[in-house]
Amino acid sequence: MLLDNFITINQKKYSFTAGETILAVCLRNEIFIPALCKHPDLEAQGKCRVCLVEVAGRGLATACSTPAENDLNIKTNTVEVKRARRTNLEMIYAEHIEKCDACIQEHNCALKKFAESYGLKLTRFQDRKGKSPLWHFGALSPQRLVQEQKEVARHFKDQKEIKFRQAQLELHGQGFVEFDSAKCIDCGICTEVCSNRQTVDFCETAGKGFTTQTKPVDDETKDCVYCGQCIVHCPVGAIQGVPHWSAVEELLKNKKKLGKIMIGQIAPSIRTSIGEEFNLPYGEVMTGQLAGSLKKLGFDAAFDVTVGADFTTYEEARELVEWLEKGKDRPMITSCCPGWVRFAEFYLPDFVSHLTTTRSPEIISGMMAKTYWAKLKKVRPEDVIVVSIMPCTAKKQEISLARQRLPNGLPAVDFVLTTREYGYLLKKHQIDLAKIKPKPMDDPLGVSSGAGVIYGASGGVMESALRTAEYFLQVKKETGSWQKVIRGEKHYCRGGSAKSSLCRTRLEFKEVRGDEAVKTAIVKLAGVKLKVAVVHGLGNARKLLTAIKAKKVKYDYVEVMACPGGCIGGGGQPVPTNAEIRKKRAASLYAVDKNLPIRAAHLNETVLKIYREYLKGDPKLIEALLHCRYKIGERRGYI
Repeated sequence: MLLDNFITINQKKYSFTAGETILAVCLRNEIFIPALCKHPDLEAQGKCRVCLVEVAGRGLATACSTPAENDLNIKTNTVEVKRARRTNLEMIYAEHIEKCDACIQEHNCALKKFAESYGLKLTRFQDRKGKSPLWHFGALSPQRLVQEQKEVARHFKDQKEIKFRQAQLELHGQGFVEFDSAKCIDCGICTEVCSNRQTVDFCETAGKGFTTQTKPVDDETKDCVYCGQCIVHCPVGAIQGVPHWSAVEELLKNKKKLGKIMIGQIAPSIRTSIGEEFNLPYGEVMTGQLAGSLKKLGFDAAFDVTVGADFTTYEEARELVEWLEKGKDRPMITSCCPGWVRFAEFYLPDFVSHLTTTRSPEIISGMMAKTYWAKLKKVRPEDVIVVSIMPCTAKKQEISLARQRLPNGLPAVDFVLTTREYGYLLKKHQIDLAKIKPKPMDDPLGVSSGAGVIYGASGGVMESALRTAEYFLQVKKETGSWQKVIRGEKHYCRGGSAKSSLCRTRLEFKEVRGDEAVKTAIVKLAGVKLKVAVVHGLGNARKLLTAIKAKKVKYDYVEVMACPGGCIGGGGQPVPTNAEIRKKRAASLYAVDKNLPIRAAHLNETVLKIYREYLKGDPKLIEALLHCRYKIGERRGYI
């Protein structure tokens, strides 16, 4: 017979399971203990020593690294505990230069809250990091920036436009992730995430005691992939995406003077995470409020990137079927996650040829806004400014790439605000998302299928593609041609007969859903068996692809997302982000999908209309707007 395990905390008994720490038991029972260097995704660091508790007979101990044991007697709030926590927090502040007014985590900073609750004397210990460097990962050298500015000037005749585009390029040339080491407390979390979880190994924490320093590695074989997992796990806001919010704010203020039309577009996952910035429940769906907030800020149109996701699905499903028909080397691998693409290009170049050429939803949305929508509105494409609200810092890098520009040299997307950046901008303008009146997204790029919504969760890209790929296979079987698909023509049920297999194409592939690191399944599409795999987190992806390269496993189709849980766990999402929060965000996305009247990309009338009336089955135009090519990546390092 197994005996129950009990630990006493503040004179009350609580059960625990083997392997749990004191902190874990406290958190599970809603007993507050401050902690900075412990994140639920990671092993205990035990470095900040803010989570100290008093253990009877032992003295003070770190709750994050002390195992729960039978008969332990714990006190969490004694005079000695408070004094020790206060002292340790003051010493941490000696490592953290306060820049609260310029920090987008100003309103959601654990360190600041702890300082206020303990009434800290922030000047008690002398700052030791006042001259620590600010690194920009992915920044261009001055020489390279000048070269690119000269190149971009070739595409425009108007000097005003050239000046604007060169300033925009200068912003993108500042890189995509910035690490302010003056704010770093050397807790080691970013190193743990970067090296052990993501296997990028670009950050290191070296030295001991007061000589400890966290910094980018000086190794030509390693480079940042801008996934932002260091950012979303950093407890003090020392690492952030290079901010675009001030440039967007300036444009909104001067759009009439500059002759610009401002479009804001939201990523699929944003609708279930942005509410957390305003103390709303995890997973609260805020699509209408996001549209309303964009208009309140002064955007001229609010579009939904889920429409771009439907285009990505349509093309990727077509690409998958052609991949199978032509017998190309398998697996075909998704490419809509820029952190993963950067990782593949730099660390796993053997798999670059396996990436789908279909552009990401964000880029396609921008392409459609500056071509199809601009034509409808009879405005110049260069006057349309597209701002994406994204869960991802790697999207800042994606929009800067030459391959993601229109044929005339215009970037498809001009600026990227992360979820946290957008929340900060709204608060700066005193816009409370929780109180704003919901509005619909704008036509024609505002209404998508449910398949576009689930792109935000791991497995969503694959499930969306499978829904439509089965339909395409049936179209080919019944018509013997791809022409209806390429031209966007409807062919749902042959002769209107409910007996047609097209009337019974599958809409749910639950076997590729969930938060497991790697999900595998055998699915049948119109009689064709496919072995598929879904993986999230770059460390997990490296393991899977290494096994594929060694021919230990075989798959036909693989989805890879750089971040845990997919976009719902992206580096630009609200803090905190952990496994339980990611589950709630994902569950809300699937609920939205289930309740939408259209649940597959090939059923989205907007998509079909644009294929019919604008793309017109023109393979060159489809290639130019909806596809790109990848290459082995060069190192950009840091400045």
